[in-house]
Amino acid sequence: MLSRAEKITGWTILALGTIITLYPLAALATTALEPSNYASSGISFSHPFSFSSFSYAWTVGDFSTYLANTAIVTVSVVLISTVIAVPAAFGITVLKPRGARLILYVAILGFMLPTEALVVPWYYQLTSYGFLNTYWAMILPQAAQSVAFGTFWLTTAFAALPRTLGEAAALDGASDWQLLTRVQVPNIAPAIKTMAALVFLWTWNSFLLPLVVESNPSRYVVTIGLSTFSGAHFAEFGALAAASIMTALPVIVVYLFAQRSFIAGMFAGSVVE
Repeated sequence: MLSRAEKITGWTILALGTIITLYPLAALATTALEPSNYASSGISFSHPFSFSSFSYAWTVGDFSTYLANTAIVTVSVVLISTVIAVPAAFGITVLKPRGARLILYVAILGFMLPTEALVVPWYYQLTSYGFLNTYWAMILPQAAQSVAFGTFWLTTAFAALPRTLGEAAALDGASDWQLLTRVQVPNIAPAIKTMAALVFLWTWNSFLLPLVVESNPSRYVVTIGLSTFSGAHFAEFGALAAASIMTALPVIVVYLFAQRSFIAGMFAGSVVE
């Protein structure tokens, strides 16, 4: 049992951490809701709220296009990586074909290499395939790294499942595909959702790869669009704050809806039979 002093100290630390975390977000929100002719340096409620900055960023800043492009790229990467990583991890962990461990080590190496080390080879490879300045130039490299990460992540989740599940399914005459889809996947659903949420976060916030492989403004993602918009409207604080909120809001929404699965998935595989 914690003493009263320890509880007070713990709650004080949590309160300070909450204030430090939420103050910049509150300041950003109030700045975005200020009228266009008003500028403050922090949280202020002394003026009527206005959505003019959001309208300005949406239309003049063309964030409607940037958000649509980012959604196309991000959803594609999440779907491709999930569809490939789940059976790949199942094969490595459960079926264990010859060379499975080597494939796992290659997958680990694949997502450990930073984007900075790969972006130049990617550029020349995408150019040779004719994918430069297309959605595929942003999707394929990120999907490749996400598949590598997802395979490693899910092998731990598959390995944590009791062997008796597979043995019981085999006695009932289940095929490998039925074992995967009807027995294993439902039991590691939190880990799969966590992987998808992490891939969504990384892809949505990616900057260097889209900057290098895409030069057409009509296909800019939000990170590139926000950088371009801030350079052209650096003095319009309300519009910049509104653009920043629109850029970050989808990630926050995804996390809020998936937080239970995210927390459960983080602990999936921590106990192995």
